[in-house]
Amino acid sequence: MVSRSTIAIAIVVVIIALGAVYYVSRSPGPTTQYSQPQSTTPTVAADGAALYKANCQPCHGAKGVGGKAPALTASNVDRTTIEKGKISQGMPAFGNTLTPDQITAILQYLTS
Repeated sequence: MVSRSTIAIAIVVVIIALGAVYYVSRSPGPTTQYSQPQSTTPTVAADGAALYKANCQPCHGAKGVGGKAPALTASNVDRTTIEKGKISQGMPAFGNTLTPDQITAILQYLTS
């Protein structure tokens, strides 16, 4: 016959296992890697131009040619830098200011 303490331990183990399964299923997956946009629609390009002008142009100049900050090239423009910034180089983070769609619009504008 199985003792009550053995049954109690088994129940606790099952509850912990169920909690772990629930926790893992609710946890976010790995960080999504974004690639450069492949196509540009006129609306997105217009939005990107306006967003760039308001948020990026004061430092990077018109269409990324440079100004207070370096010129923007295909090798130094990426979503992560826009979202997280490069504080040590004077680039602020825009991940809490701009939505992912707005960042995509800026990237599409710069690559168009």
